[in-house]
Amino acid sequence: MIALVGASEILPDGGLRALATIAGESLLERQALRLSDVGVQHIALVVGTVTAELLDICDRIQRRGMKISPVRTPQDLAAMVGDDDRVILVTDGLRAGATHYAAIAKPGAPAILVTGDVPLTQRFERIDAARRWGGLASISGEMVAELAAVPGEWDMILTLLRMAVQRGSRRLYCEPALFERGEIAIISDRPTAELIEQASLQLVEFGGMGFGRSAIMMPLVRLAGPLLVRTSIASIYLPYITGFLWLIAALLTAGGLAAAGAIVALFGGLALAAWQFLSSFRAERPIQDRAREAVRIFSLVLIAISPWLLSVGGPANKVPTFAEAALAPCLAGLLFLARALYEDSGDRRRFHWLLPDTDQAWLMLAPALLFGFAPLMFAILPLLAIFQIIIWLRMAGRPQAV
Repeated sequence: MIALVGASEILPDGGLRALATIAGESLLERQALRLSDVGVQHIALVVGTVTAELLDICDRIQRRGMKISPVRTPQDLAAMVGDDDRVILVTDGLRAGATHYAAIAKPGAPAILVTGDVPLTQRFERIDAARRWGGLASISGEMVAELAAVPGEWDMILTLLRMAVQRGSRRLYCEPALFERGEIAIISDRPTAELIEQASLQLVEFGGMGFGRSAIMMPLVRLAGPLLVRTSIASIYLPYITGFLWLIAALLTAGGLAAAGAIVALFGGLALAAWQFLSSFRAERPIQDRAREAVRIFSLVLIAISPWLLSVGGPANKVPTFAEAALAPCLAGLLFLARALYEDSGDRRRFHWLLPDTDQAWLMLAPALLFGFAPLMFAILPLLAIFQIIIWLRMAGRPQAV
């Protein structure tokens, strides 16, 4: 698959539309990562003026393993596309979600993402009396060769789209409501980009499963949300900061400073929540999600073995009490069960804030370790986790109001 991406339209302020940023990420970078996720490794970039900023962003994209070739004419594009190749069309300035790219990239006949002709979609190209283009399409390489053989100057993306429409390509429909929420949009100017960014900040979830994260960690993160998303530094360094904090928490616990380790673990949970928050605004590689899952598992393991780490690192080198040694793994197992139940519920996820999570556990363990009643807290927390899971099962099983 080869992608043909528009990057020639100029915004009212003189900048390229493809380089407009939303939450600290340019549209072109987001498009490139979404295309990479669905298997595209070569981008043909429709360019007019090649600016220094455009070159910098293309270099960043190429360092991630994708090839970018500028094209100005259909003949340039035909030289890199074979008859058996598939070409994904991406209109200039498009912001769309991973599911839309995945739907267009599925094997099969050429397809066009379409939506209703309503006031929200007026910036998208009309394809018939009732439908407008959704900004993505999949065509065959033969159409590119056919366009290259026609003399004259053509808007490559729109002409190929019209050819696909005339040949009766499949139409994949998406609801106009997605455009109201900013999930799909064409950026027409900087104020529009800012409005979409603000809407995204309001619509992003508070963090998924768990009382500690939903009620405490994510509200704190959202206070700093605008600052986090508007700088690329946070997305670059947060994974390293998060991993470093959890490593320090484990080392402090192993050194006999369990209370200090629990306090650092709280900061680690906050950093993990911030990392999860940022993922709603970044087109991430799958490895990022796997890294977050590894940190979550590490926090569970740390809860399970913290009594033994403390006993090994403590001055007396005593075996931990039964309440700590036996119930700490039980607590970790219940937290793992809660997450498994939540993930298995799929689209029916409701009342997720009722469930226990590692953030809640560390919030309660930190003062217990600090003031010396850790055995009692290790006995209480598994019972509390069971109670929360039972309540969640009953609440989530109720029929939803229509």
